[in-house]
Amino acid sequence: MLRTYISLPIFVACLCCAFCGRAQPTPGKEKIVIDFPGEYRWKSTGIPKDTKGIRGTAYSIRGSAAEKAPVKTVTVTTIDRRYYPMKALGTPEEKWEFEKAGCPEASLDIVDKKTVNGRTSILFVIKATRSSDETCGSTVLLTYVAEGPTALHTVELVIPQEHFTPELQQQWRDALLQSQIE
Repeated sequence: MLRTYISLPIFVACLCCAFCGRAQPTPGKEKIVIDFPGEYRWKSTGIPKDTKGIRGTAYSIRGSAAEKAPVKTVTVTTIDRRYYPMKALGTPEEKWEFEKAGCPEASLDIVDKKTVNGRTSILFVIKATRSSDETCGSTVLLTYVAEGPTALHTVELVIPQEHFTPELQQQWRDALLQSQIE
């Protein structure tokens, strides 16, 4: 009889562990998964970093449609919070201040901000910036910052000003807000 009382709680605990949601990602292995919009073929390329606590990937369009695409590259950076305890809050303002140093007319627009289970995600646009070889006002940055259980994820799109439309913003807004952290 005693054996039944001891075995039953262990059995119930095992069942709970087996049927509960997915486990928390392992530090250093966490990633953000994005369903890229459009009919383009995307190729990923690792971005070398000086430290193991930061991982970067650049996604670029391949094939004949690459010339016509409004978004050429999507840069995803994952920062391991074991080594760099960063938060999403304050990121838009810091990035905006950085961009304003080069282009004083740069403007910030918070598109979406939410906090779930103590983790914040923010989608924001910085208009009137510049790419590395262009003049001020030629580029728009669309950035998504999301806190995961063990890492901070940043997804950044550099879009030429002439291609940035409300439809394009909505398309990428939907894709980024539906991304999953694994």
